[in-house]
Amino acid sequence: MRRLGKEIDEGGPGVEGFIDDLQMFQDHRSTSGVVGLKDKLTDAEREDEIESAELKKELFAKLLLRMQHYPSAQRIFALFLARINDVFEHHITPHASEAGMDRRAVDGIIEEKIVQPTLQDMGEGFEHFTINHAHVRGMIYWLADRCFVRWK
Repeated sequence: MRRLGKEIDEGGPGVEGFIDDLQMFQDHRSTSGVVGLKDKLTDAEREDEIESAELKKELFAKLLLRMQHYPSAQRIFALFLARINDVFEHHITPHASEAGMDRRAVDGIIEEKIVQPTLQDMGEGFEHFTINHAHVRGMIYWLADRCFVRWK
């Protein structure tokens, strides 16, 4: 975080493109299943989240766009996105389908293994860069839109 603050205060270093760890998530994953955020939420019987999910996804996308020229910000985003991807791949998606994990259990895992650890890692942030609950959930929805996460 200090490194990012210094990069911002000094007006650099600016980079073009994304570091490899973040580029992986920028590219849409090809899939033969349900594609797109709205369809994934509908498939998981989470239609009530669609409007809010779209707003939060856009909130995160704007933050990513604003901070994309700072290597330290890219590393932070890559770390958080990798965490989200890992939790969905290993704790949610395989179990939600086969065990019939209910929505409350899935939401509990998201809160416990994604939202709270990410907010703790961020701390209070600083004047140039902070991440709140809406940003974290926006990251989840952003990854869902790119076919990296699904609820079932």
